[in-house]
Amino acid sequence: MRVLHLIKTGEGATWAYRQIQILTAEGAEVAVCMPKGKFADKYTADGVQVFGMDFSLAPDKVLSSLRRFKKIVKEFKPDIIHSHFLVTTLFARLYRTFFGLNIPLVFQVPGPLHLEHFLFRNADLLSSNKNDRWIASCKWTKDKYLHGGIDEDRVFLSYYGTDLSFIQKQPKGKLRSVLSLADDDFIVAMVAYMYKPKKYIGQKHGIKGHEDFFKAMSQCIAQDPKMKAVVIGGAWDGAMDYELQLMEMGKRLCGENIYFMGTRNDVPELYADINLVVHPSYSENLGGAAESLLLEVPTIASNVGGLPDIVIPDRTGYLVRPGAPGEIAAAIMDVRNNYKRAKEMAMNGHLMLNTILDVNNTGKEVYGIYNTILNNKQLKYVPVF
Repeated sequence: MRVLHLIKTGEGATWAYRQIQILTAEGAEVAVCMPKGKFADKYTADGVQVFGMDFSLAPDKVLSSLRRFKKIVKEFKPDIIHSHFLVTTLFARLYRTFFGLNIPLVFQVPGPLHLEHFLFRNADLLSSNKNDRWIASCKWTKDKYLHGGIDEDRVFLSYYGTDLSFIQKQPKGKLRSVLSLADDDFIVAMVAYMYKPKKYIGQKHGIKGHEDFFKAMSQCIAQDPKMKAVVIGGAWDGAMDYELQLMEMGKRLCGENIYFMGTRNDVPELYADINLVVHPSYSENLGGAAESLLLEVPTIASNVGGLPDIVIPDRTGYLVRPGAPGEIAAAIMDVRNNYKRAKEMAMNGHLMLNTILDVNNTGKEVYGIYNTILNNKQLKYVPVF
């Protein structure tokens, strides 16, 4: 089985890298099309063939990109093409239109964002044909394709897995020491990059919901001055102006009780001191809620996308409506006043995700999906959730 993976960045998409490691271990012959970058070098070091490729759809570049892709397909002769991004999927379908491609094209959907917007959703659906298959990475996404008229046997469900080796008991004290916080300060954190609103799709606020977090924390701090808001994660993709706006807003609403730590490479160590994590996103797959639950930290999340798949009220965490700071504040105070119960739910989340997000399981699951597609019949594909 020869599988060609399409990845639009050479600097990220860690989830795809982990998955491909398992797929090669299962016996698939995998090659990757991607731009230059540190991850391209990691694939090469692992013995995975890398084809340098920029998936440009710009009018002045697309023709040369299509010709480059034609050479790659001719050389590698894949049985399946597996795309991890909307732009790489549309590129492959455009290639198919001009040059023909009578093999399965699998789009593993990393998140629900494009399906929430009419133009991008229809670009996906209307450019597809009988050779297309989708792997949804949350239930919301799968349901959206089914409601869009895609037959059920063409849409699978498989979560992007993670390497669970990062889950280790870390000593407490580092975060409190860095910020000079007392042992009885109650640390409520938001761990997310700051994404500037995309006005061309109608966004008026950051997709991660930082603004709502600040508003909620201002209410909580007014009730309990021992509440401390900690923001981990800086500007994404050059959004420094937006980061400054958020810092100004946070300070205005939360005063001296808010701390901005920027982008860090020691987040698991910092989690050891965090009492509660809030994920107030407006659009999300599983997002950071997977990380906080795997690390047994009480979790509040918006009721959007894939978050309800893992943040289950009264079982693993707390769900609130997106854009509802009052609900976030009420949930924070509930955790504060019922912390033992919140910790029990976080433990439940840890145990659940230890199975369904183990990349050793999810990678094998995708390998099984490949076999299902190639054999054109249902084999033993059983979702782990």
